[in-house]
Amino acid sequence: MGNYGSLCLAGVLLLLSVAGCSKKEPQVAPKDRILMVHDTLYYGTEETGLMGDADCVEGEIQSTVEAGEIPTENGQSNFGGVGNPYTFAYDQGGIMVFVDDAYFWFYKNAEGEQEKSGETKEEQENTEETAENVDLSMLPLNFVFASGAGAWGTMITLEADGSFTGGYNDSDMGDTGEGYAHGKHYYCEFQGRFGNFRRIDEHTYGMALEELTYEPEAGTEEIRDEILYVASEPYGLETGKEFLFYLPETPVQGLSEEFLIWWPGRYAWEGEAERPLACYGIQNVETGYGFFSDEVSESGR
Repeated sequence: MGNYGSLCLAGVLLLLSVAGCSKKEPQVAPKDRILMVHDTLYYGTEETGLMGDADCVEGEIQSTVEAGEIPTENGQSNFGGVGNPYTFAYDQGGIMVFVDDAYFWFYKNAEGEQEKSGETKEEQENTEETAENVDLSMLPLNFVFASGAGAWGTMITLEADGSFTGGYNDSDMGDTGEGYAHGKHYYCEFQGRFGNFRRIDEHTYGMALEELTYEPEAGTEEIRDEILYVASEPYGLETGKEFLFYLPETPVQGLSEEFLIWWPGRYAWEGEAERPLACYGIQNVETGYGFFSDEVSESGR
């Protein structure tokens, strides 16, 4: 968890630096502010708080449209603030956005109504199932993140309780030097846990990366059998907190290219119309990286 603590600290410093040099933007009433993040519109409220009320820095406003218009791109607002940071507070169901020298809460519902639990009334009643209603009986499963080209890959074994183990390996036999005539090998072993499982739609669960540890320490080097072994971070998991878990038969039309390019089955259609996922998939929301299981039968395994 040390990496995430460092990221949060860096986020605090970033927010403080912005607070000291922000510029005045066109005045838009708090309840008329809208920001699009991860293809979701977040609506402003008059509620403010400390950055400590939220999780780590997620990103910054990239572009803006006129006041009263609806943003259509991720990172786009209708109240200016280009360059201002925003943060996620996953346990409270919203985001905090730096506007006019304060951190304002934004929520998914246009009215800005928010329950103390962190969910809107509609969300509590309808839109997301709790972990008690999420069916993970298909687990454990193995997932692989790899390009299919080269000798690298990250493998995860995900258990039904959300815990996982795995490893990352990459070889560059052409990168040689004194004492390592057979090249370099990058690697790590890791373990962790996903939590906050919830149903997003009939094909998709959301989940949050709650724990991640790996060894040896990244950057550690050792020569064995004329190969330089270099300890690395777990590629694909080293950044990002929110993940999506896709079930077989998920329509590909609704999935991002950043995710689909990692699916081995993407290039096995042989001219047929786009078909749904034939496997389980895990997407890192921040990076778009995709981990995929083996293809499953019609029975689900």
